[in-house]
Amino acid sequence: MHSAVLHLRGDVLTAQPTEDSAGNVLCWNGEVFGMADGDEQDERLLMQDSDTAYLSERLRCAGGRLDARSPKTLEIQGDPVVQVLRQIRGPFAMAWLHASTQRLYFAHDRFGRRSLLYHQQSSRDTGDLLLQLADQTHDSSTTMTSKLFSQAEMTRFVLSSVAIQGGSERLNGRNNDDTRSSVFQEVPASGVYVLNLRAQPSTPTEGASPLYRMEFHPYPPLLSASDHVLNRFSCELPRLEPSNVSSEDAVQLATSATALLTALSNAVGLRVRSIPSLPSPSSPTASKARVAVFFSGGLDSVVLAALAHFHLPDAEPVDLLTVCFDESSGFASPDRQAAELACTELCELFPTREWRLVRIDVSRLELQREQREVQALMSPCETHMDFNIGAAFWFLSRGQGTIPKPSQAGKSGETTTLKQLNAFLTPGHADLRALETDISMLNLFEAKDESVLCPVYRCGRKRKRGCVLDVCRSCCFKIQRTIDSLLSHQLGAQDQDADPRQVQGLRAKLLTMGVQSETHIDRLLELLKSTVSDDFSTLTCRVHRSKQQPMSSESCPPPPSPRSVESTVYQTQARVVFVGIGADEQLAGYGRHRTALVNGGEQALRTELREDLERIWKRNLGRDDRCIAAHGREARFPYLDEEVVATIASFPTSSLCDAQLPRGVGDKRALRLVAQTLGLRSCAGLAKRAIQFGSRIAKVSSSTSNRQTQGDAKFSGVE
Repeated sequence: MHSAVLHLRGDVLTAQPTEDSAGNVLCWNGEVFGMADGDEQDERLLMQDSDTAYLSERLRCAGGRLDARSPKTLEIQGDPVVQVLRQIRGPFAMAWLHASTQRLYFAHDRFGRRSLLYHQQSSRDTGDLLLQLADQTHDSSTTMTSKLFSQAEMTRFVLSSVAIQGGSERLNGRNNDDTRSSVFQEVPASGVYVLNLRAQPSTPTEGASPLYRMEFHPYPPLLSASDHVLNRFSCELPRLEPSNVSSEDAVQLATSATALLTALSNAVGLRVRSIPSLPSPSSPTASKARVAVFFSGGLDSVVLAALAHFHLPDAEPVDLLTVCFDESSGFASPDRQAAELACTELCELFPTREWRLVRIDVSRLELQREQREVQALMSPCETHMDFNIGAAFWFLSRGQGTIPKPSQAGKSGETTTLKQLNAFLTPGHADLRALETDISMLNLFEAKDESVLCPVYRCGRKRKRGCVLDVCRSCCFKIQRTIDSLLSHQLGAQDQDADPRQVQGLRAKLLTMGVQSETHIDRLLELLKSTVSDDFSTLTCRVHRSKQQPMSSESCPPPPSPRSVESTVYQTQARVVFVGIGADEQLAGYGRHRTALVNGGEQALRTELREDLERIWKRNLGRDDRCIAAHGREARFPYLDEEVVATIASFPTSSLCDAQLPRGVGDKRALRLVAQTLGLRSCAGLAKRAIQFGSRIAKVSSSTSNRQTQGDAKFSGVE
């Protein structure tokens, strides 16, 4: 067993692997921010001392109870070691060997905030063995399942935080063209695995090879919390004013926002106050930041930065890390513009603190130079989207950029207004593709068994591949004009009164063309109304584009560039970085959440949100942790704090999403109200924009041809 550590807790470095007095061995990569069964004394201890030493002692005691239990008692009362691991609150990946029973426990937290991979020699069609074992459990069940593995399968079983590059042949003991047998895979984050290293004899039907039993113990579901959350650090947070809310659900939305503000503040406080204090600097200019924020200027990251202010000494700076890959625009990507504006706002709201906006500009050449390193870290993830996000996080974590000289600080965002920024962030190609996917899911026309003909009644022309409506060019334009007229009436156009007979005639026209029902028309209109902005207010088809249709943000001129300021090279010293992952998955920040609400109602939205949170370990967090930790920094995710997750789970769907309201208003409603309460104006009305598009890395890393690279395509390299 081998482990390397980043020392962040306690006065003395705890060497790893750490061995206790009973000979048990612990490899620990994580942070214990609390225990579900803990008390205030435990919490004070964890804030000051090594969580590794604390957990090692808890596991040693649990191991003693395990030794004292008979197999029958163990079956009835459960494994005491598993019970301790289930109590941990915080991110972790771990392996613990119980010396007396030779049971190896390994797991990471329920969200997979710390990377944990495994390699197992297996045949091509064996599949993900750990996932298969986990999938044997039923929803919400905490019942243990187990499986026997042969000695050949377990001989080269490897656990690692990163995929071992070039080691496949050594791990397999031979050259092997079967890539399935040599790849590392993510350990599922849904429970605790236990491998008994003591072999048991096989039966004649199982062959002569000894067998090893592996158990899987699922995590119990998190229970919803009360909407009354205790302010554990007694911070003087701003109070929500009733006048800030005027909708019909004002009381419930205000209650949700207040609970979210307090829970998020607690989560940020835990993650800030557990960082060791730095020695007092000899001069103000020598101050080093303990905390950095991955700062896109969007809602999630700006709220985290603002909350960090309430838990740090006034004299301590905060590094705001913003990355941009768009060299052709002078590094003026959407995220950079938003970050400039948000930083200026933070300086105005909290003038006693130094906010250091670290501009990390990455050229295509530098991206090409570092792509092998990023690919190695993101493995086993391998898609184009994985590279884009992984590379963005890798450069952010490296923390090398420029900051304005002291005399110029705070001036960088003065020339960009919120109105200009919102105009710059009007839906572009990525947003149009997302909208097209939502529209195609409506199935406006009855399916015709792969027919190449346009489904519009009595048309007979060939349908056009890629059309948002899956119809021919002529019918697409007819439907676009009809929908545009309907939207004008429903949105209350100022130059005409809504004529019920005209509206009915337009709807009848769509039904005559073959739209399945009035319900389908209503759903389409609701979907389009949710995307309305000054420059994007109608049904848009990328294939059949009329001259009157608005340009995307890719072809719109950017807002005025920030004033040229003198800058100096800067390297962040912060070893802890705050990342806003988890907000969109819980607070309905993605377009598919709105679609689920429109098409299937509140239960469909709940299902979509639950599935997003359940798969976040595989889609995001393992890859992100590997790319961030490569530079010796630790990612902390306040939105995935267990108390925050339980608090959000108690919210009504109306506090998450209102499909009647446009993008940037109707999504993540409770969090937007939190931002307003904190005094944040620039981010409170910004719509969601993924980092690969906001930083423009998708534009740079894609093929130079006109064809758009699909995010789920396997990454082949930056051209």
